[in-house]
Amino acid sequence: MYSIEDIKQNKLIIKADETFAQSRQKMTKFFQKNQGRNFVNFLIKENDDFIKTYLNALVKEYFGDFAPETDAFSLSILATNKYAQGLVSVDSAFEILIVYKNIRGYNIKNFIKTFIELLHSSSINLQIKTIEIDELFLHYKDDIKVKSEISWVRYICGSKSIYRMAKTQIQLAKEHNKLEFLSYHLKPFLPFENIKYLEQEPNLKTGFGGSDEIWHLNCILNCLDSEVSVRTQALKFMDEKEISEFNLNTDFLMSLKSALNLTKNSDTFIASSVDEVTNLMQTKSKKTQDTDSIISQKMLSNMNNIAIYSRFLAASLCRPMFKSELNFTQRRAARLSNGLYQIQNIVYTPTHKKPVGINKLIKELLSLKDIDYKFDISTIFYIKRAIITKPELEKAIMNFKKIFARNNTYCILKALLDAQIIQILVKPMEHISQLAQYDGYHNFTVDEHSVLSVKYLENIKDKFIKNLYSELCAEGRIMLKMVTLMHDVGKGVSGDHSVVGSNIFRAYANKLELSAKATNTGVTLIKYHTLMSNIANREDIYSQRVIFGFISKLAEKQNLKLLYILSYCVINATSETLYTPYTAKLLKKLYDLSYESFDDETLLDEATRRVKKEHSIKRNEEFERLDDAIKAKLLKISSNLLFAKHSVVDIINITKRAYNLTSTQMDVLNNQSLSVKIISNENLNLSALLAVLAAYDLAYMEIYELFDDKFFIRLEFNKNVKNSELLNLKVKADEALHSNENIKLESPKISRDEITFDINHSNEYARLNINAKDQRGLMAYVMSVFGKMNFKITSAKVQTIKNRTRNLFLIEKNDELCYNAEKILKLLISE
Repeated sequence: MYSIEDIKQNKLIIKADETFAQSRQKMTKFFQKNQGRNFVNFLIKENDDFIKTYLNALVKEYFGDFAPETDAFSLSILATNKYAQGLVSVDSAFEILIVYKNIRGYNIKNFIKTFIELLHSSSINLQIKTIEIDELFLHYKDDIKVKSEISWVRYICGSKSIYRMAKTQIQLAKEHNKLEFLSYHLKPFLPFENIKYLEQEPNLKTGFGGSDEIWHLNCILNCLDSEVSVRTQALKFMDEKEISEFNLNTDFLMSLKSALNLTKNSDTFIASSVDEVTNLMQTKSKKTQDTDSIISQKMLSNMNNIAIYSRFLAASLCRPMFKSELNFTQRRAARLSNGLYQIQNIVYTPTHKKPVGINKLIKELLSLKDIDYKFDISTIFYIKRAIITKPELEKAIMNFKKIFARNNTYCILKALLDAQIIQILVKPMEHISQLAQYDGYHNFTVDEHSVLSVKYLENIKDKFIKNLYSELCAEGRIMLKMVTLMHDVGKGVSGDHSVVGSNIFRAYANKLELSAKATNTGVTLIKYHTLMSNIANREDIYSQRVIFGFISKLAEKQNLKLLYILSYCVINATSETLYTPYTAKLLKKLYDLSYESFDDETLLDEATRRVKKEHSIKRNEEFERLDDAIKAKLLKISSNLLFAKHSVVDIINITKRAYNLTSTQMDVLNNQSLSVKIISNENLNLSALLAVLAAYDLAYMEIYELFDDKFFIRLEFNKNVKNSELLNLKVKADEALHSNENIKLESPKISRDEITFDINHSNEYARLNINAKDQRGLMAYVMSVFGKMNFKITSAKVQTIKNRTRNLFLIEKNDELCYNAEKILKLLISE
């Protein structure tokens, strides 16, 4: 006998090994060249040829010139399991079954032992079983696992007579305890009324809509009738177009699985694998969509179809095999007027019910009772087959609006989502259909997240939020459900998805003839649908500036209520783990603080004007050219008055200078009159500066808090200075500004009725107003009082008109300020 090492020296085997090794090395290039198309067939052919070559070489070694005819040799090699079904990828194990007839003259067992050793010594990944033909039925009839593996076999090489005999025995084994076998393979598809949400990073083998589900379906099909082709069996319930689509879905899935095997040595598609896979599959971007979203969207769409088609065929083929628990009378009572069946709140559709137009379908769904239904796969497929024409669709869209008026909208939306009809009725959802969100916290695709948000809207657990929802009028609920469904329709296209989505919603709401008020409210909610959550989690909600900035965008209390409800739904639909008791507490506190603040019209007006100015700034070309860090600092400036009183260009320039500030900057200008501009982050002696400049008659002063403890001061005077004295004045001004000297100043004349001091102006600020006769040194004295009391001025506006000075100061509140309120007044009041 030859050893395996000797046999491996056979020229045929050496050639086969070389060819196989070269094929493996070129596999990636072959895949890329053909964009993965027909790659499964390539793998199967490569491995089939390899096995054939090894068998022929071994027969040559054993028999020399006296080798028997192929059919006369009592051995047949069959591809089994996923190898037989064409569900293989690069890293798959290739399962084969060696069936033989124990003919003593051939010493067949010894031959098979050597053949198996030879195959295992190769680089091909094979899983090999052997069975004597006369033992096949008895050995496998009660082994569901092996019966599943051999339920579909494919001839590779060897005796075709043995192959035919094996098929007969396999069929007998499948018929044995047939219902038990079918139940085993139906189990992964059950329950038929539960279509899962897709995983964004699915396992292409074991996941929902993965290759294992195709394998289970094929096992069912071959158990029912292995003599009839799968296509013929499927044609009993599906048309040619549907079968073709299912086959294309399968081909793409297996190509993608191979791409993952080649790039990541994995069956799981994850966000980090997108770039390599798209490059390998030569995926091209579109005008409105990048390659990242294209490949994941196509993958999830294919897996959804595979899941739906597999369940529909499995249910249609197998249900007649199992006895119904309902008798004829019960089934008749379950039949609805529209031809559908309702059994324990599950809606079924007879397989013989013909597809209807999309408008009639919506009417049939609307005719169902307003309860929380589940829809059997037969009904999902019935919905999927709806006939869509332009006239029908126009009518259907108007009827579709009525679904939002139901108490149980979600169950119907979920059925439309599963059937991939929802994006036809809501055209704006077309580009978010199965669009993955690889952001680390969204569990579901955009369309699934959107539909799931409606579920949380109809099942609010928080009592306070539920009461807010209960208070809404009928149109308010319809609008809010539409907003909840469409809040993310701006994703997948360029631009801020909230802004883009709000514009899309307006167009669709107008199409559905929503009232102008409801439409405008919906636009506001979508535009700011992430705002409440972001502020609650990232901002200081006890800051008056933050609160007023927030509510100024919402404009009215009702919008705040609606946004609170929407935020609850969106957060829960993103991931249930996100809506923690802590998050709930933050949102409620933000709601309470905001609701109360709507009553302060003065501060709300300031904040509203600021928001408008911010919009103008964001549209400015100079702002767009700024670094993101500077943009963020600008929008964080504390003082609303700066935004109200200064131009877009001024605000941008002040921010740029403050951002790059290393030490106090003071500009002293002498045009028509003297003016001083200061940007600093130091404690300055403003009182001393004003005393030095008192002779030039202060006409206007403003102080604004910026960011990072930096502030901007602007002083305007009625008089100018001689050019010859300007340099000397600058030196004196700078010395005064940085001096520690407490200058003794004469107290100006200010009466009690000329001062208003509101210690409770807001949670953060006290407000001091002085409306008195203009006097030299008045402002220097006021600033000296603030300096003595160590109070921080966050905003100030001082203006002198017609010999009267009108002054406004916003002072940061602290315990010392509240304690010394009367002392401040005594220091300022002289009469």
